[in-house]
Amino acid sequence: MSRRRKRRKRIESRSEYILKRLLIIFGCILAVGVILVATVKIITIVGRNRLTKNANTEGPTLEGDEDSIVKSGDVNAEEWQDGWISYNGKVYEYNEDIRTFLVLGIDEGNTKGFEADEKVKELTGGGQSDGIFLIILNPMDESIKIFAINRDTKVDILMVGMGEGGTDVTGKFAISTQHGFGGGGKYSCELSRDAVSRLIYDMPIHGYVSIQYSDIPAINDAVGGVTLTLPEDDDDLTVRNKNWKAGATITLKGQEAHDFVRYRDIYGGSESQRRRLGRHKLYLKSFIKQMKEKTKEDITLPMKIYNSIKDDVVTDLSVDTISYLVSEYADYSFDENDIYTMEGETKLGEDGFAYFYPDDEALKALVIKLFYKEVDR
Repeated sequence: MSRRRKRRKRIESRSEYILKRLLIIFGCILAVGVILVATVKIITIVGRNRLTKNANTEGPTLEGDEDSIVKSGDVNAEEWQDGWISYNGKVYEYNEDIRTFLVLGIDEGNTKGFEADEKVKELTGGGQSDGIFLIILNPMDESIKIFAINRDTKVDILMVGMGEGGTDVTGKFAISTQHGFGGGGKYSCELSRDAVSRLIYDMPIHGYVSIQYSDIPAINDAVGGVTLTLPEDDDDLTVRNKNWKAGATITLKGQEAHDFVRYRDIYGGSESQRRRLGRHKLYLKSFIKQMKEKTKEDITLPMKIYNSIKDDVVTDLSVDTISYLVSEYADYSFDENDIYTMEGETKLGEDGFAYFYPDDEALKALVIKLFYKEVDR
C-alpha cells in the first residue's frame, strides 16, 4: 500500500471516529432534551391533578329561582340537572374548569377588634389579613380575574379556643380577623380560605398564599417597580408623600410600594378603607401587567420571587403546582376591568367598629358572572 493511500485511510478513519463521537454527543443531547420535556410534562400533569384534588369544597351551594323557570315552561322538570341554577331567566352551571386561589396580605400581630387581654393576644396573634384577593383563572376565555374582598366584611368567624374550657366558638366579626386564629401558619390560612368560601356560597378554592406586608418592597422591585397614575386625591397618601396627588404618575420603589398598598387612617372609617381598596385595585392592575411582561423575558421569575420571600410565605401550593400554573396561565389576558369588588354599605357596629355588609343580590350576580357559565340547551 502506497504512503498516500495509507494517509488517506488514516484520515478516513479519523473522520469516522469524529463523526461517531459527534453522533454520540448529539444522541446524548437529544436524550437529555427528551428527558427534560418528559419531566416538564410529568410535573405539569402532577401539578394539574394536585390542583383538582386540592379544592376545599365539592362545589358551590348557590341557589337560583329554578321553580319559576320550570313553571314558565322554559325548562322541563325532567331535563333539569343537579348543579344547575336559574337566574334572570337563564340557566347556569358552575364552571369546573376554573381554578381559584386565595391571596392574603398579612398585617402581622394585628389584633384590632378584640379585647387586649393576654389570652386574646395569644389566640389571635396570627395577624389580620388586611388584603384578601381571589385570583380566578378561567380557561374558557383565557382570562385572569381578581375578586377583592373587603377586609371589614362581617361574617361568621371561628374563634379557636375562645369558648369555655378552651373550646371553639363562632362569632360575627370582620373577615380579616379570621386569620388571627390558628397561629399565623397554615391553619390560619385554612380558616381564612373557608371563611371566604362560605361568603361566596361555598365556592371551591384550589390553593392559598399568604405573604407579609413587609415583603411587598422585594416583590415590587423584582419586576422593576410599579408605575401608575393616581386617579384621586387621598389624604392617607399625602401624609406619606406630598407629591402623591390626583393626576400624578409615579413609579413605586421599595418602601414606597409598602406604604402605598398598606397605609390607611384606622380612624378614617369606611372612606379610608374605600380609598385603600381602590389603591389595591390600581396597584394590582399595574403590577400584574409588569409581572406578565417580565415573566415573558424570564420564565423563572415567579420562582425567583418566591424563593426570595419563602421564609415569610405560607402556601399549600407545591413546586410542581407552581410550575404548572406558570406554564399554563402565563399568556392569559388581564386588564383594568378584570378586578371586581362587592357592592354594599359600611355601618358602625355595636362594638364600635365599622363593618361592611354586602348587597346579597349584587353578590349573587357577581358570583355567577365570575364562576358560572350559561348552560347550552
